Amino acid sequence: MKLATFDVPTKVGPIPRIGAVVGPADDRLVDLTAACGRMLAEHGDARASDRAAFLVPPDMAAFGAAGAESLMMARQAVAHVQGLPGSGAEARGPRGETLVYRRDEVHLLAPVPHPHFIRDFAGFERHLKKTFGDMGFQIPESWYRRPLCFMANPGTVIPPESEVLWPGFTRKLDYELEICAVIGVGGRDIPVERAREHILGFTILNDFSARDIQPDEMAMRTGPFKSKSWAWGLGPWIVTQDEIPNPGSLHMAVRVNGETWAQVVPEDMYWTFEQMVAYTSTHEDLRPGDILGSGTVSGGCGLEINRWVQPGDVVELEIEKIGILRHRIGQPQSTPASWIPKTQ
Repeated sequence: MKLATFDVPTKVGPIPRIGAVVGPADDRLVDLTAACGRMLAEHGDARASDRAAFLVPPDMAAFGAAGAESLMMARQAVAHVQGLPGSGAEARGPRGETLVYRRDEVHLLAPVPHPHFIRDFAGFERHLKKTFGDMGFQIPESWYRRPLCFMANPGTVIPPESEVLWPGFTRKLDYELEICAVIGVGGRDIPVERAREHILGFTILNDFSARDIQPDEMAMRTGPFKSKSWAWGLGPWIVTQDEIPNPGSLHMAVRVNGETWAQVVPEDMYWTFEQMVAYTSTHEDLRPGDILGSGTVSGGCGLEINRWVQPGDVVELEIEKIGILRHRIGQPQSTPASWIPKTQ
């Protein structure tokens, strides 16, 4: 099942909803809460809309937190709507809500517009060997003992099809192709063998990076800072984890302005998402909507192939079974005087 977050236009402004992406071209969105309300109303529930908002909340993190029962209810609601005349295109919810939208009628948001945390791991050895070597570093021995990550800025998540800021502090803007897990049901001290139960699904993550300042920051051994904190592409939607048993085996590609820059199958994933979930949740709460990035797949960034995006370029990251995450690179911004680096 493909799960999206989108804005519905109303007289009082856009209202975010969650939906199932349907159709052979992924061109329709079934409003899950409204669809559940329609199904309950047809079964005689006098409070169908209120119960639907509880059973299938119109917020991705809350929906994920509700667990397997809500996911099952959502699937039943989608099947019910698609079984209506015209696949439910003209049907309405118990309060007159639209049940099915065309993609071009709504504004697609990041599937989790406001995650609590983004933890970006480093799961691919070949990528690390190449990029660390280019920056003058070596993979630390500790990476082979436990899954390691850095904490990213969840306030800079950008939706699909949007423009990416080109910060004034970099001349080498780079993309990074990653698959990421979205936490559904939260938890603490989660064992590896139960970790899958806490993953709602997987989506695409683009870790935009400022390559020319990243070595300076990483030389402090505190991890990247401004070189990775201004933009995180996420989307276009979540595919539930039951449909992706082995995320590391999916075919992936990068295209810039329609030209293929990379095609990879990242079979060398050193740390699994189950291990990431278990390690992260040790004496710490994982929350619904948290994002766990895989790290850049081998061959999945411009630094590895010495090719660099330019202002105005359209970058597409594609992962089999999920879809395409597309962004346009903006024009370089001016550098604030306060950000001019000191010289000795």
